Amino acid sequence: MARRVRVYLPELHAGRSELPREQAHYVSVVHRLGNGDRFTAFDPESCLECDAQIVEVNRARVACLLEAPRAADIRGLGVTLLQGAAKGDRLDSVVRAATALGVDALRIVLTERSVAHPREMKVERLRAIAIEAARQCGRGDVPRLEGPEALAACLPSFGAVRALKLCLTPAAHEPLANLIRDWTPGTPVVLLVGPEGGLSAGEEEAARASGFAEAALGPLTLRTELAALAALACFAGRLPGRVDTTPDVEE
Repeated sequence: MARRVRVYLPELHAGRSELPREQAHYVSVVHRLGNGDRFTAFDPESCLECDAQIVEVNRARVACLLEAPRAADIRGLGVTLLQGAAKGDRLDSVVRAATALGVDALRIVLTERSVAHPREMKVERLRAIAIEAARQCGRGDVPRLEGPEALAACLPSFGAVRALKLCLTPAAHEPLANLIRDWTPGTPVVLLVGPEGGLSAGEEEAARASGFAEAALGPLTLRTELAALAALACFAGRLPGRVDTTPDVEE
């Protein structure tokens, strides 16, 4: 049985509502829903969702009736991801993976080897990517997106933070799996992943000084977006609950 269509709709409230142009196109053209069809509307900012039924469809508009909003399904990891700024679509991939795998907060950090310019990292565009990823995976919220900010200025703030703090580096002797063996879902985690080229020796030393343990993901060198995905999957695999792999119609 196909999963019900989910539609991003901010500021949910019970009653009649006209969908914005983009959402109307998604409902009526992409999914070909018509009068009487139902979908789920969700608002990740307020962590709410509701059932909705289409009552009018034409070329210019889609109107629907929204039922009373309810709390959305939120299954966060308790992970804050410090992601080294990356060029092109690599950061996009990290945002999608972080959203789908339950990251609570994603802070983009500028490092000595970062080649991406801050102007390339528009938070609003990344937030739109996170919302789309939340729609696809069934998540009821989105990670807090912050940055870009300098890693050197960011690290000291974690010195007194009580959390499992990990820095991914291929030079580490301890596998990530060993370091998270006793981790339980909900226990705070701060995960640091470098950019293309990794972190410098000085940055790794600064991370250690702030209480970060070095963790390895195996003998091979991974791209920055793949390293983040692989590490987060190790945590997400420990979460309880069902896994819904039913794709949306267009996927």
